Amino acid sequence: MYQFALFPDSIPNELKTGDYWVCCDEKKVPMVALTRGSAAASSTDPETWRPYEDALAAFETARYAGVGRVIEQDGPYVGIDVDECRDPKTGNITARGWRIIERLDSYAEVSPSLTGVKMWVKAPKVKVAHVKPGLEVYPRGRYFTVTGQFLTQCPVSVEERTEELLSIITEEFPKPKRQRGRSHNRRAGVQVDLEKYLDEAEVEVLAVVDDHEAQAKCRILCPWANEHTSSIESGTYVGKYTSEALFFKCHHAHCGHREWRDFHRLFPIRGNVATSPLTRGTPGEVVVRLV
Repeated sequence: MYQFALFPDSIPNELKTGDYWVCCDEKKVPMVALTRGSAAASSTDPETWRPYEDALAAFETARYAGVGRVIEQDGPYVGIDVDECRDPKTGNITARGWRIIERLDSYAEVSPSLTGVKMWVKAPKVKVAHVKPGLEVYPRGRYFTVTGQFLTQCPVSVEERTEELLSIITEEFPKPKRQRGRSHNRRAGVQVDLEKYLDEAEVEVLAVVDDHEAQAKCRILCPWANEHTSSIESGTYVGKYTSEALFFKCHHAHCGHREWRDFHRLFPIRGNVATSPLTRGTPGEVVVRLV
């Protein structure tokens, strides 16, 4: 099996502590670190994690392509993936990539593809993931493949960088501006603050996702996950288009028929705002208005 580069001695010792390690195949699918047999791992299931020593031993059998560390919930660590910023032949990093790397100034290493840089920082106040092409920030619920091919310009330790990371998130993932546009059928609609709605409905946001087709998009845990026949991590999103139309989409087959109206029945909008059947958008969308 093809294996990603791994330099064990360069990995910070603090990341090696605890049962937070997995192996992975060539497609970076997480696997339980086993020297015999095989089993899928999950970044949200601690039962599938192992000590670093077990992951390294399993890797050395040449049965796996790489090893990785889970970014555990409620832990101090945040993983930052600066993707497509490095020339794999020359090692040159783009100006934008360097700006992020230098501002965070913490342990950083070359990704398995050799085209990106993965960083580790301590930022316990960062609770929600932020994802867009070229930059991903994960405070939990993910694992990072680890290579130990560190950048010599950066510290060899994981540093506390809460304020620096929050500043980068504010710049790279600005909150959508309120728009006074028209709904799909040109009826006047109220502008719903999706973040406030989800907060009041006590719906946990796992990640804020950048999407050019939506002014706001959030990844959440599917409220019908107990009906899924496989992993609950199937990709479930709620959001709002620039037209103010709200949407719900779960990529699991059992939820393919569900739309915003189904989600709203579980989490009604409070106060004097309600869904309006008269201001429908495209299938799966509903514009809301005052009633």
